[in-house]
Amino acid sequence: MKGAGAMRILLVSLIGCLVAVLCTGCMSLGGLHGQEVPSEASPVKITIWSQETKDPRQTTLQESIRKFNQSHPQIQIVPYYYETEAYKNKLRVAMVSGNMPDLFYFWTGDNFKRMVQSGVVADLNGLLSQHSDFRQQFSTEVLQSTSYEGHVYGIPYAVRHVVLWYNKKLFQSYGQTPPASWSDLLNLVQVLSAKGITPFAAAGKERWPLLHWFAYLSNRLGGDDPMQRVLQREALTDPSFVEAGLRFHELVKKKAFPRSFLGMDVAEAERMFLSGKAAMYMEGDWAAGKLLGHNDYGTEVGYFQFPIVDGKGDLSQYYGGTSSGWAISAGSSNTPAAFEVLSFLTSAEENKALAEHSGTVSPIQHLEISKSDTAPALYDYIQFIEHDPTGYFGFYDQVLDESRAQQLLDAVVTFAGEEDMSRQDIEAVLSNIR
Repeated sequence: MKGAGAMRILLVSLIGCLVAVLCTGCMSLGGLHGQEVPSEASPVKITIWSQETKDPRQTTLQESIRKFNQSHPQIQIVPYYYETEAYKNKLRVAMVSGNMPDLFYFWTGDNFKRMVQSGVVADLNGLLSQHSDFRQQFSTEVLQSTSYEGHVYGIPYAVRHVVLWYNKKLFQSYGQTPPASWSDLLNLVQVLSAKGITPFAAAGKERWPLLHWFAYLSNRLGGDDPMQRVLQREALTDPSFVEAGLRFHELVKKKAFPRSFLGMDVAEAERMFLSGKAAMYMEGDWAAGKLLGHNDYGTEVGYFQFPIVDGKGDLSQYYGGTSSGWAISAGSSNTPAAFEVLSFLTSAEENKALAEHSGTVSPIQHLEISKSDTAPALYDYIQFIEHDPTGYFGFYDQVLDESRAQQLLDAVVTFAGEEDMSRQDIEAVLSNIR
């Protein structure tokens, strides 16, 4: 009897140990779903790729990551930052090789749609249904920009606006005011050039900053319909595109840009403008934090809408919109953890901090920023740009497929670089974009 009793005690002990081991295993696996993770377990690492470098947006993102890592010991964010063009190339290679990060920055448009169709991007519907409070921060219209066939694949990060920035002191010195029409702008170019002032800084090396000019001119002249037809595979031969190319070419011929602008990158163009060597600079408000948030020159920088052209267009129609966001890779082995990171970075609290430090307009509904926590010029800009737009048209190099986008970027550089081009020459270049 004693032997049998001892055997029962041993069996009970073994079962108890086995249950303890199994329960420990369940806790480790369940940690991603909000359960406590044992202190000895290694944290889950979530890689994140961003193209925001060397400006207030990166600084704010770094602070958000620091806060998350400190408050979530079971999940740690590992960020990587790349310059815009390098980032685009790295993303293309990663898609083909299958070496995508857990979380990545994207631009809406045809490229993102193709990523979704290729199965590279995770469907967020299931996770969003489990976190309804988070989803309800965004309007249906905002989420529509990252949705396909009823499924959400990304969380919008910002509402973008390309505007014309100007040096208030230079304008005041020469008795000038922001132009409201294209003819006013040409007259301004003539006045500034006669005074030995370069009218516009521009980053031609990276091509896409020059596309801002072509896009605004074509949209002011022809509205949204011509590009919508191009997206249905029509050629870029609408008269509004041809006229836009011609107007931009003529602007270059009027010496509106510095002689070396086709070799200038964004950083060089920004320095030229902020140093007072150029009176104006067309750029998206992703640069607002740098242009308006600095104590040394923030109050000296003003802004205005792209002018109407020949009486056509709407000053409050902006190039940009809900054009970027964060997405989770379909190949991520830690999707719940990646979503926890995503929901933190795009939360109302972090969006508020991003707006206050960088001027980024949030896609979250009814988000209020603190005037006392925001640089005065930056706060004024946000108040203006949140209420002025009546509509948006998307970035041409993102809404177009990759092949035609690259051809259009090359075409705009041609318009800027050729000595003399006729209307027929412009049309011939555009008609070859297929």
